[in-house]
Amino acid sequence: MWRLSGSELLLYGGIVCMGAAAVTGVVAVVIFTVTGRKLRRKLEQEYGKPRY
Repeated sequence: MWRLSGSELLLYGGIVCMGAAAVTGVVAVVIFTVTGRKLRRKLEQEYGKPRY
């Protein structure tokens, strides 16, 4: 069994948290990109092309 000191536990715990945050961020970007495309298509169907 591993015997980690308090500082090692904080170090490795922080690394795990950063990894989890990065993975969650990538998933969120993918979801927002897909739903944004769907929303843009639906808005163009209902209201036409945007006039900038």
